[in-house]
Amino acid sequence: MTISDTTTDAHSAALHEIALQLGASLSRRVVIHEPGAAAPADEASVSLLSVPVQDDGAAIAFILIDLGAGSALTASDFESVDAASALVRITLRRDLGSSRADRESILRDLLDAEASVRRDAYSRALGQRWVNRDAGTVVRAILIDSAVTDVDRIAFGRHLAHLRPVPAHFITLEGGVVVLVGQPADSDLADVILQEAARRGLRILGIGSASPARGATDLRSAADEAAVAASLAAALPQFHPSVDASELGGWRLLASASADPDALRIISPAAHVLYSQTDDSQRLTVETYLDVGANVVAACQILFVHRTTLYYRLERMPPVVKDALEDGVKRSTLHLALKLIRLWESTGRL
Repeated sequence: MTISDTTTDAHSAALHEIALQLGASLSRRVVIHEPGAAAPADEASVSLLSVPVQDDGAAIAFILIDLGAGSALTASDFESVDAASALVRITLRRDLGSSRADRESILRDLLDAEASVRRDAYSRALGQRWVNRDAGTVVRAILIDSAVTDVDRIAFGRHLAHLRPVPAHFITLEGGVVVLVGQPADSDLADVILQEAARRGLRILGIGSASPARGATDLRSAADEAAVAASLAAALPQFHPSVDASELGGWRLLASASADPDALRIISPAAHVLYSQTDDSQRLTVETYLDVGANVVAACQILFVHRTTLYYRLERMPPVVKDALEDGVKRSTLHLALKLIRLWESTGRL
């Protein structure tokens, strides 16, 4: 098998998957084929809608939708077809590093793998006033339930970009996350996103936002920070449903740590002992106590216990935990480690 044959097979498989996703969205049979490829035998059927996928002024593929005896396609259906067209264009472009001047390409190139492509796209987007420099630009990452297909995710992102007065442009779908870019909103854009998602029956897990650092030449770092913020908004109640990366504090540091209980044993033996216990009561007691800065009165109010009971619980802690509570650095490390465990559990990494 030649490289060309392998590429063709990969394209065919990808187009078939896009067709399946679009078919699920429309509840209709869908086939996608490239010009010159063998078309379905029933292509001439009067009930078959043929939608050309255009790229650089030429049709690079055709989306065939079996209308059958069903009702006409709705506006939402056509948004799904438009999203599928975008996926087809991405799949069939062999020269991904090339510079294209159309709006869709420039916005997607903002997060290209090549730094030079990202910088050029950022410069073009600035020239078109689609984005502003530094804090005048906000990248938003929307984490959607994994049961939603890529076609429906892209359709949702493109739909949001056409709402008014929402100041956002759809960039791309990256790692299952819908990425938007725009200016700071006068109202809470998260509310608009949640309302539109509910209207479409989509479950939003978390929304994150971030702005590029002063002097940044592309949006890569801001998009990464927004994605991290979205994952933490999904995992932690205090950040749900939406949080900006600037509000994450120490959680941003914890989010970068790999889930490794063995490493935890070395970093904080006290945290490892509390995590290893079947009964979580001691861990909850210590975590709450440290959350309030070792304030006994505040801890008792949260735990609904008398101070004598709290003192008794602390006194009965394993020796390694008592030692950590009496040492400044060990105590701080224990607190961070307990939060790290909480994060790992919330994100399914433990």
